[in-house]
Amino acid sequence: MNKELKHMLIISIGLFFIFIFIFNIYTYCTGSFISQASKASQILSYNRLRSPNIHRASEKWTYPQIEKKQLELIALKRPQKILVVNTSNHRVIYAINARINLPTQQHPLRVLHARGQQIYHINGSRQATAKYWLGINNGYYIETPLTDMDNHRVSRNLQKVAPVENTIQVSKPDAKWLQGVPENTPLLIKEDY
Repeated sequence: MNKELKHMLIISIGLFFIFIFIFNIYTYCTGSFISQASKASQILSYNRLRSPNIHRASEKWTYPQIEKKQLELIALKRPQKILVVNTSNHRVIYAINARINLPTQQHPLRVLHARGQQIYHINGSRQATAKYWLGINNGYYIETPLTDMDNHRVSRNLQKVAPVENTIQVSKPDAKWLQGVPENTPLLIKEDY
């Protein structure tokens, strides 16, 4: 490679890294963030997110250990995400793609001890089936949909799943992992950041 090409390559790589640096600073300063966790941990968790799919985990990495940790779940309706926050160090340890079908709450709900492998929802003559459900107070659930209210198989894209009232719908691996969340963990439902 001749000298001119080497110089052009070095200059283009340098400009690329400068652009990435400026873009990350801009995102850090102007992005929408929750106050319960650090901005850096939120940016990292969003960078690891995959597209919403009912059959795979939301993030590209393995699930973090949650035993004996002080956790808080923050469900954001506008971006359709649940952030799992470690309250002892104020970091987002995992972000979950979700379909949130619950109203916003002024005070946090609590995760109950009730959890199981399969649950049925009946509304008149219509029914829905879900797996790996986790009970929340006020008759709400976090679950993974198997069939919708018309008893049809659900779409692979989590955002196209038919909503079931009083539920937060997540992917199968995410729902199974969330069953390890300790009882009395707070769940705050917000409209957006």
